[in-house]
Amino acid sequence: MISAPDSRSRQRSARRVGAVALLAVLTLGACTSDPGPRRVAQDIIKAEALENPELNEECMLEALKEFSDDQLEEVAADLDSSNADTQASGESELANFQAALDACNT
Repeated sequence: MISAPDSRSRQRSARRVGAVALLAVLTLGACTSDPGPRRVAQDIIKAEALENPELNEECMLEALKEFSDDQLEEVAADLDSSNADTQASGESELANFQAALDACNT
């Protein structure tokens, strides 16, 4: 007997998607050529939604739209900074981005 995924399973999946999307944004944050950080994050969300139909792909893509390209690039730059205060700011914004994606699947 196969049981339906519970809310904890969906939350773990959403966190994984959020983490992967964040990694893509941060890795490509300084990249100004195509596909760019936003497109990579969108592609990751779409691919993960195909693998896990329980994810709320539409909501996650909308949540991603709430962050400008400049914001995504700034998070990456802040996290890469050698200044502790700047890194803390980046970590705070990173947490906001993660929370926005996580909120879609709670």
